[in-house]
Amino acid sequence: MAWSSPATDKKNKDLILAQVRDFKKGRLVEPFSDTNSWLKAYGGGSVSFNNGKLQITSTGTSIAARRNVLLNLSGAKTLKIRFYVDNLTDIYEFQLYLAHDTGYAEFLGYTVRGWRMAQGWNEHIIDVSKLEPVGAASLTRDIVSMQIRIKSNDNTTASIIFDSIIRDESQRGKVIFMFDDGWSSQYTEAFKYMGKYNLPGVIAVIPSHVGWSGYCTLQQLKEMYAYGWDMANHTMNHTTLKDLKDTAEIEKEVTDAEKWLNANGFPRASNILAYPYGAYDARVLQVMQSRRAGRTVQEDTATTPPPDKRTIKIRNVEHTITPATLKGHIDDAAKVGGVCLFMFHKIVSGEASSSIEYNVSNFQEVVDYAYSRRNDIDTVTMSEWLDSCGL
Repeated sequence: MAWSSPATDKKNKDLILAQVRDFKKGRLVEPFSDTNSWLKAYGGGSVSFNNGKLQITSTGTSIAARRNVLLNLSGAKTLKIRFYVDNLTDIYEFQLYLAHDTGYAEFLGYTVRGWRMAQGWNEHIIDVSKLEPVGAASLTRDIVSMQIRIKSNDNTTASIIFDSIIRDESQRGKVIFMFDDGWSSQYTEAFKYMGKYNLPGVIAVIPSHVGWSGYCTLQQLKEMYAYGWDMANHTMNHTTLKDLKDTAEIEKEVTDAEKWLNANGFPRASNILAYPYGAYDARVLQVMQSRRAGRTVQEDTATTPPPDKRTIKIRNVEHTITPATLKGHIDDAAKVGGVCLFMFHKIVSGEASSSIEYNVSNFQEVVDYAYSRRNDIDTVTMSEWLDSCGL
């Protein structure tokens, strides 16, 4: 398994975090390193330790590991759980339980589904107000037992390594408006309206499509870039990278787009890649190791800095999603100090009928709301966010 303990990078991470505005270090709640206390509670699979960290492997359906603790989380606002996933395919979910009794008659629960996970390192921020109580469970009462339950898909094997739980780490949240493919409405609708507030965005450009009917022209891209927008890399031809036969072809798709962006005056985000269709594999991640960042289509509030620069998570915007839902994502990012990275495609007048379309009035409502929250959360580009991370 190709992973390294984050403890080896602690010095570098501390330097990065020191550059993040309003960063406040949290407190360690659980290190997942006590080999004598974490025991298998039930289920099929194994509980072991990998490089000194708890590894839970489910074979079949589910397994739970448990340890006795003495915690009081009164006044806590967030819990950040850090974990490593080697293979996403077989994972259905994991659940965290914080119990007031060893029989688990009363506990607080929280679930993280597989579609919110990326391959490799993950960080998930839990707003403690969203912990679900069973019985008379409450944060005001002592927690005496902690349990992690892993559920795999039927008849498969799934494994997660858990690194830490941190309480109340905080920093200023971010909103990023990202637009895939370079559709013309991203200039005529999104750029023109966001300019009302001088808010920046990000276009994931497909160089081979620039100037096509329905797509932005080179001049439009240059105008947006001059106003501080990022032009990111969406590969030369919008190719599904993991379907290419060898690493050389993957490298060419990414490099050709990067060279085009640089040659046309867009160097700021030319090495930030949005994976076409969100598809990647180990070969793609290897190619991305020398790049600045890669964006997936896994859904979650991202953390600063990202646990793996190659697997940054998003908030996908499809035609059926309401402005209220998107505003809720902004509120969540502001509250927990996370990053709400919206992924839009076409901005259209009238009723949006395709999954890649979003109604212009609804879009404007979300932009208005992001601006209204400017005292609590910053609207930035990808490159600005990564600059703040030291990446």
